[in-house]
Amino acid sequence: MVFNDFYFIFLFFPVFYVLYLLLRRTYAKWLIVIGSVVFYTIGVWGHPFQLGLLLAVTAVGTVGCMLFQQPRFCRKWLLAVFIVIVTAPLGYVKLAGLVLPTSPSLPLGLSFYTFQMIAFLVYAWREGQVDPLSVAAGVLFFPKLLSGPIAEPRPLLRDMWKPKLDKKLIDASLQEFIIGLAYKVILADHLGGVLGKIRMRTVQGVSVQLAWLGVICYGLQLYFDFCGYSRMAMGIAGMLGIRLPENFRHPYCSTSIREFWRRWHITLGTWFRNHVYIPLGGSRNGAARMVLATLVVWLLTGIWHGAGWNFVFWGLTMFVLLMGEYFIWGKWLEKVPVIGHIYVPFIIMLSWIFFITTGPAEAGHYFVRLFGVTNMPFDAGDWKIVLSQCWMYLVPAVVFATPLPQMLFKKVSKKTVGWVILAAVFVASIFFMSTAASEPFLYFSF
Repeated sequence: MVFNDFYFIFLFFPVFYVLYLLLRRTYAKWLIVIGSVVFYTIGVWGHPFQLGLLLAVTAVGTVGCMLFQQPRFCRKWLLAVFIVIVTAPLGYVKLAGLVLPTSPSLPLGLSFYTFQMIAFLVYAWREGQVDPLSVAAGVLFFPKLLSGPIAEPRPLLRDMWKPKLDKKLIDASLQEFIIGLAYKVILADHLGGVLGKIRMRTVQGVSVQLAWLGVICYGLQLYFDFCGYSRMAMGIAGMLGIRLPENFRHPYCSTSIREFWRRWHITLGTWFRNHVYIPLGGSRNGAARMVLATLVVWLLTGIWHGAGWNFVFWGLTMFVLLMGEYFIWGKWLEKVPVIGHIYVPFIIMLSWIFFITTGPAEAGHYFVRLFGVTNMPFDAGDWKIVLSQCWMYLVPAVVFATPLPQMLFKKVSKKTVGWVILAAVFVASIFFMSTAASEPFLYFSF
């Protein structure tokens, strides 16, 4: 089940919400666990192994958290053992893609709930103050189960212990959900069609202009798809009185690659900082240790995003760019921010080529095509046909990737006109849901 689904919007969540309002004071965590298992079961119907894997990872991690409540079990080696056990399924799927001709399919949500479980294990190991039901509820919490955000255990458990529902929070959360839904079904899903047209023709059969149009549309599609999911997740959780962390902050408006990754998938970056970068020494032990820690983080980040060599190369590319900014051109970018605003979207859009191609060879062909090495006429005219079909989504996407619409809407969000706008957006979203096939969220495959 996904958030942009009629059954979720008009059946599952309303029923769950009514039960939650009636029983949350006593049974909030039990409702979250049961509701989340039902939610996941519907999503993997016909694939019982995936449900069993989710429950197994949750059970093993919960046992570890229970053990860490006893001081005699709070040993680093025992923490390492439990982390290896809960990470093993994800590690197998990801690494198999590097060595096997055909990589195994990724179980739904595995990348996210594995990292969430690790965060709870580390928290319990440090604090020793988490009960089994809280661990299960925190890991399985359905708004973030499939694609995050990856929440820090302490604030998540605090809200789950005493969920506070007030009109202001519910109103803001409803707005988040509607905006996120529109990002997904109006912008992301329609921009995705451009890349589909390129794949039908093959990379070698498109013009330079269409190749650029495809990668730009994909970059915006990926942003609005994942940002839309994150905002819907925040909205659903907020309506339950539970706050999830912000995951995106207009990343394409950054002036450096370093700043971009502080604004894009923020909770994943925070997780790697807390659980990999700092434990490896971070920036506290000299430049050499910092470089090594950054290299490890970006190799793991690449593998986390996909089971293939393209993602390893992507991670290494990000590492090289970040080190280049740190040691060479970063200060120059700070002095001339207008250059940064051009440099970041250009570089990031190029980096997404590793995501939209199936291997290094195809990625190489796409890079070659982008820079004009082709037998086709420079202006083949194919891009004009595609642009005429997508410009009405592409232009708003570029605008909404900036803070301007949010700044303008904030001025009227609490007024009647604000709710009229939201109602119109919601109706438009429902219309698009009813006239097109529901597209899966892109990060489900990561």
